Amino acid sequence: MKKPILIGNWKTNPTTFAEAKKNILAIDKKLSNKKQNYLLAVPDIYLSSLKEIKTRAQIGVQNINGVEQGAHTGVSTAQMAKSVGATFTILGHSEVRKEGETDEKINTKITQVLASGMDCVLCVGESVRDKEGKYLKFIEQQLMIALKDIRKDLFSNIIIAYEPIWAVGAKDPATPHECFEVAIAIRRTLTGLATIDHAKKVSILYGGAVDEKNAPIFIKDGGVDGLLIGRASLSPDSFSKIIINCHGK
Repeated sequence: MKKPILIGNWKTNPTTFAEAKKNILAIDKKLSNKKQNYLLAVPDIYLSSLKEIKTRAQIGVQNINGVEQGAHTGVSTAQMAKSVGATFTILGHSEVRKEGETDEKINTKITQVLASGMDCVLCVGESVRDKEGKYLKFIEQQLMIALKDIRKDLFSNIIIAYEPIWAVGAKDPATPHECFEVAIAIRRTLTGLATIDHAKKVSILYGGAVDEKNAPIFIKDGGVDGLLIGRASLSPDSFSKIIINCHGK
């Protein structure tokens, strides 16, 4: 099994850059093994300054607007984020989709992100898990539209994060069995879009109510290659425990 990919998403936190710097240094201090690396999606405004800090984290952004360079006030492009050190961006997060973002728009963003040289973390997931299994078809459609006409040779720069909306910020996550079922469906859809060889190059993560106790279980039994961590990534103590528990001491 390949090394788990662990991505923290700070969202609109913390309040100041001083706190952001303090948190990332605290995380690194708690990690004793060089193999215990992680990725961190931070607010855009902190990106350049955090990249100047010596850290084992790969720093990325939480979204891009999807515009091309030109007369657009108050937004930035994928190329701009890449130029100041972003190595990846999250796209299609449920909180962004809630504001009306479509899979077609996400497709445009993915094309721009991959062209810039950044990796793309594409979030997919259902709001309700029905008994008839329609949620699997829903996730398949998300992938089919978002990845339409994406070059097969760029699939290795794509990460899929299964993010069941009903589990995001909830007390209880999906079960490893529920996660495993979707991971298989995602891999099957990717194979249909490209080939089995290209599909194998795409890492699949789980995100939703992850903590230091359940994180290793998802890695072991959930059929995923890593985790997308929101709330727990804001606590250096909790996040470092997740990293240690998944990567080993």
